[in-house]
Amino acid sequence: MTQGAQGRRRLLPNEFEDPFAVGPEPGNNAFFGFNVLQGLVDGIDDFLNERQTRWRPRAKLRGPALLGSSVWIEDGELIDKISDLYAACIVVKKQSRKPNGVAKQARLAVLNKQTPGMPVHAFSALSGLAPKADDMSVTVSRHDTYRDKGSIPTIRTLGFRLSGNNDSPPIPHAKLALLGHLWWHDEGALDHAEDIVGFDARRLWISSANFTSSSRHNMEFGYWTEDPALIQGAERFLVKLMGSSEALDPGSDLFDPELLELQFDADAMRP
Repeated sequence: MTQGAQGRRRLLPNEFEDPFAVGPEPGNNAFFGFNVLQGLVDGIDDFLNERQTRWRPRAKLRGPALLGSSVWIEDGELIDKISDLYAACIVVKKQSRKPNGVAKQARLAVLNKQTPGMPVHAFSALSGLAPKADDMSVTVSRHDTYRDKGSIPTIRTLGFRLSGNNDSPPIPHAKLALLGHLWWHDEGALDHAEDIVGFDARRLWISSANFTSSSRHNMEFGYWTEDPALIQGAERFLVKLMGSSEALDPGSDLFDPELLELQFDADAMRP
């Protein structure tokens, strides 16, 4: 092989590309072949612009929101589209603290500063969790009414950093994006005025493609679905990931969630 041939980029033919509609609902498509990630970007844009009437919010609206997971995210077009959402939280693997790993996190750190993240109290499964204090769970008495009204940043990490010793720790390998709306009302228990927020999941992206620009050059697959069982299962999984997640550049190399179960002071709770 000549040097010129070695230097040319090796490309596969486009015959593998095969987009087509799936399911009974118009607007949901599957994509096979190259540039599958564009199907996710376009699908978020479709949802933002309510191109199907069934995607219109069913309650008082805070805004469109997304829960997601992927090995990593750095695709510029996808990041820009996520910035258009009212709220988002995507869980990825931890990066090393070597210069290359630090550089990969730079744009995501900017994204976290520029976006509001995801409100914790929108998910009942996170209602018993609180940010740890001095590396310990928060302890409350029976008279306390603790409710975390903070937000989890847009990009989070989970798992372990590579040790460099041929270590292969588990990573968030599922490539999922769950779109929905954050809704609200102001009628709390006993008719008391209270800011109640929730998440109404509407459509789910499932794919082999990482949320990276390099995935656009690989043969991948991805599709949109509104199957209720898949949406519910994905929401349970993604909320668990979010609840167990850590900062973009966490101090610990180990699995060390920032939110822990509230502890109750038994002595203080005796009548």
